[in-house]
Amino acid sequence: MKIDPNESDKYVEDNFFSQEIAIDERKYVFNKLFFHYKKDWQSSFALMLFLSVGIACLGLSENSSATIIGAMIIAPLGQPIVALGGAIALGWKKQSFRMVLIIFLGTVGSLIVSYLIGLTLPDLSPNEQILIRTAPDLRDLGIALLAGAGGSYGYYRSEYSTVLAGVAIAVALVPPICACGLMLEQGNFILASGSILLFFTNLMGIAFSSILVFFLLGLKTKRNRRWFYTGSIFIIFLGSATILPLALNYDKFTSGAQFQSSIFEKSASVLNHSKNAPEIKNILIQGTAAFITIEPFPENKNEREKLINKLEDATGLQVFLINPTKEDYNYKVK
Repeated sequence: MKIDPNESDKYVEDNFFSQEIAIDERKYVFNKLFFHYKKDWQSSFALMLFLSVGIACLGLSENSSATIIGAMIIAPLGQPIVALGGAIALGWKKQSFRMVLIIFLGTVGSLIVSYLIGLTLPDLSPNEQILIRTAPDLRDLGIALLAGAGGSYGYYRSEYSTVLAGVAIAVALVPPICACGLMLEQGNFILASGSILLFFTNLMGIAFSSILVFFLLGLKTKRNRRWFYTGSIFIIFLGSATILPLALNYDKFTSGAQFQSSIFEKSASVLNHSKNAPEIKNILIQGTAAFITIEPFPENKNEREKLINKLEDATGLQVFLINPTKEDYNYKVK
């Protein structure tokens, strides 16, 4: 469907926030935002997404923040999310579903590619760059809302397009998906679930901010006001589903030593009732992962796996057992 800004201008209602935008500029913004400025946008979008996923996965495996930032900048996944908010604000039902399909295919494709890349990498221990993307809290939702508003305005007014790179860095979309794919390949499902929660939080925050910004800028029509209300309520409902897990993670962050003490007690209780009753030498909690050093270290693999499963059930964290006799502190047993 080709968007005709001349037609849409006939239905735009002026309000306090409306701005006089020339028809030519409005046409440029709409065509760019809704992928109509090039006929072969699909191949370009897929290529840039594949490259960003590859860079992000390698950056995560190397624990390189600079490499991951590079992946954030070239990742194209933010545009259809902003466009989704714009389509809902305009009451364009067909375009809304079109953007949802692009987002869905881009997300699933990124997960598959990151999983496959994980198969080619050596045994990947969760490092700092992975772990910081496994425990989002309410602050991440706030960042997504504010950065999403900045990105929406940047797309709307071309003179502020320079903010888009900053928005891409502030609200990471591809790195959490890649962290999820890599952790799924490693069998670290708790870490993977935390990463996908971060992605979903960012997605909902950007979409809601886009709806609000485009609405306040006067981009609303009389033709399908019902879809504007329906789509907005749906985004708010989905976004609200993230508040509880985000609030719980924030509570863990603010409780600090109290939370670590609770994990220590739960872990000690499990170990006291296990074979040989290992003693906890150290616990390091990062994100939704717990690195527990125990002695004596169980040598039997099946025994270790059973112990890890019991510890994960008790703590709700992804548990990695550390053998204190190993020189490498990051030595872990899955």
